[in-house]
Amino acid sequence: MFLLKLIGKIILIPIMLALTLIQWVGIFLNSISGVILGILAFIFALTGIASLAFGLASGSEALKMMVVAFLFFIIPVTGEWIVIKIVAAKAELQSFIKS
Repeated sequence: MFLLKLIGKIILIPIMLALTLIQWVGIFLNSISGVILGILAFIFALTGIASLAFGLASGSEALKMMVVAFLFFIIPVTGEWIVIKIVAAKAELQSFIKS
């Protein structure tokens, strides 16, 4: 049993390293997209609110702009959730390898 566990640990080390690399790339891309999409979400939300306040757009058009702003905002949040799941999987592998 000890030998099988040792072989499993040796096999899982490259997978853990790959998960670490995926985590780093995910954090980098999520940071960049968070900034860019955050700015776009702010612009769409501000445009929707301003056009509704000044009477340049109807309520449905302003709502469409607010929905697009929310979608731009939620994309980095979803990416962060995926990165958190990758970190949790890596932590489970690390605890198995250390045991």
